[in-house]
Amino acid sequence: MAESYLKRKLAESIASLWEEISEIAGYGIPHLVGEIHSDGKVELSAVVFNDYRLETFVDDGVLHFIFPAEEGSPRALFLSLWFFLTGKSAPKFLRPGERFRGQLPTLLKRMGFEVLWMAGDSYVEVWAAKNGVRYHLTFKKIGDDEYILAEKERVQ
Repeated sequence: MAESYLKRKLAESIASLWEEISEIAGYGIPHLVGEIHSDGKVELSAVVFNDYRLETFVDDGVLHFIFPAEEGSPRALFLSLWFFLTGKSAPKFLRPGERFRGQLPTLLKRMGFEVLWMAGDSYVEVWAAKNGVRYHLTFKKIGDDEYILAEKERVQ
């Protein structure tokens, strides 16, 4: 099976689910649940979980995966999923306990968040939105431009 064929099928599947992904984002964290068969068949559906899930396994020659669908566009979601499936990069999620290094507003913007309000010193409180969902985030400052996410709360 050609890589270009698989990429096209995966991109088409994501594009066809994009409206559904956008609609269910208000209920939790949208995820893609899918299967890629050795003959190039791609099965993909959108589901909601309360927390991030990131899994892959192979069973009888079929690649099964669960992947968070929190990107801002179908193209960005496809690229993020493709890089993950090919082992080129692992996505960074905003989960309590995660460490972040750099300017906090810039980091959040790269992850697709719009910062609505931010204040604090040793603990930084942030109100942010992503895909129409608002969050209250609390980061603990552990060094110069280094943070740990202490709390993440959906506000809707």
